[in-house]
Amino acid sequence: MAVRTFLALDVDEGIRSGLVDASRRLEHCGADFKPVGLDNLHVTLNFLGDVADDLLAEVCSRAAGAAAEVENFDFDVRGLLCVPPRGPLRMVWADVTDPSGRMAKLQASLAEAMCGLGLRGEERGFHPHITLARIKYAADPQQFRQAVVELVDEDFGIQRAEELVVYASRLAPSGPVYTPLAKAALGK
Repeated sequence: MAVRTFLALDVDEGIRSGLVDASRRLEHCGADFKPVGLDNLHVTLNFLGDVADDLLAEVCSRAAGAAAEVENFDFDVRGLLCVPPRGPLRMVWADVTDPSGRMAKLQASLAEAMCGLGLRGEERGFHPHITLARIKYAADPQQFRQAVVELVDEDFGIQRAEELVVYASRLAPSGPVYTPLAKAALGK
């Protein structure tokens, strides 16, 4: 058996609420989209895909080891953007910035640790973000893009990253259900 697995940083209630409010402001802007549920908002560091049951303990152990090597840090959640920036709309992201560079260091360390287990690495460069909505269809893509541009400077808050979460993801008709498998504190 295999478990769909990813490694992430959670965000607090205040940031999640602000993101849900922003999503609601886009509801009547020319697109049919599925917002991510309040409890599912997070920053994905590494999506591992299907992980065999017998590897899960080692994934959690290696994730904890990588987390211990990176001190706590603050990251800023500010502004929304359409993905991709041109062509058919697929998603809306909240942008995440980390002036310390520790998030990128953590992500790279996790990727290296997981590749050592034979798990796939990301093929694209790391761009930290929080997925806010997946777009099914855009009747008026330009109207929707314009509504998102109006939220490009929206400040959702600063989050203190103190722990890494290893999540299992189960796909359900109502949307994905995320279950924490393990949590690991950042820093020694």
